Formats: sequence, structure tokens, C-alpha cells
Amino acid sequence: MLIPLLAVLGGGLLTATLDVAGLRVGATPAELVRGGAVGVLFARVFAVSGLVLAVPLLLAGLELAAGGGGTSAPAAAGDPLTLAFPDERRLELTQLVFAAAYATWALRFALRPWVVLPLLGAVLLASVARDGDLLALTLLGAALLLPNLDGLPPLLRP
Repeated sequence: MLIPLLAVLGGGLLTATLDVAGLRVGATPAELVRGGAVGVLFARVFAVSGLVLAVPLLLAGLELAAGGGGTSAPAAAGDPLTLAFPDERRLELTQLVFAAAYATWALRFALRPWVVLPLLGAVLLASVARDGDLLALTLLGAALLLPNLDGLPPLLRP
């Protein structure tokens, strides 16, 4: 638990320093570390097997009810909820956090991580390539749940 917490703190400090210096794209690696560590911490704190099904379904429902993914404006300098990439590409921090949480749950509950982890990475890359115009949270949930449909019922038992 200490290593992800230190990664959150270190990534946050480095991100703030680079943002103040006006190096928004340069701050992205630190933001990736920070966002991934937040996701790992979330998954470790909420290591309840029922949440493995509930969280992806809830997030997908919220994303679909809100009208889907996509952002309407380019990432602003210093926007703490968006990771900036070259060529005005961006990734929402929530996508990274939940991808890390799902990866942690896949490893923790042995939910075919050799299939889930590459799928989560592919969704994140597609989201950056499509510039956020993607139902990324829904697809991340599908990447966790669909390969494990046969393994989910035992997780729901007390």
C-alpha cells in the first residue's frame, strides 16, 4: 500500500512542478504514474469481489446515460483531469484510474489477467487515438468482464 501512495505523491509533485513550468505535455508521464497509482489504491482499498461486477456496470450505465464519451474542447493547460499528449490528443484521468483498478482486480481475483491486461491497454490506446471520442469506461468494463463471464458467479457469492 505504501508504494502506490508514494507514487501518487511523487507523481502529483512532479506534475505540479512541470505544469508551473509550462511543460504540460512533459507532465504526462508523471500524471500517468499518479493516475495508475490512484487506480491501484482504489482497487486495494475496495478489494471486495462484488465490486468487480458492480463498478464496471455502474460506470458503463452512467457513461451511456450521459450520452457517451468524448470531450468537446482541447485539454486546457494545467487541467488536472486530462492527460495531454502531442498533437492535441488527450486521455481522461478517470479512464486511466479505472483501467489501473480493473487491472489490479484482474490480478487480485485471477480474472484471466493475460487477456484482460492487453485489452485494457488497447482501449486506452484507442481512446488516445480517437481523442477521447470513445465510450472508454464502458469498453474498459467490457474488457474486464467479458473474458471472465464464467468466473464472475463465484465472485458474487459471500
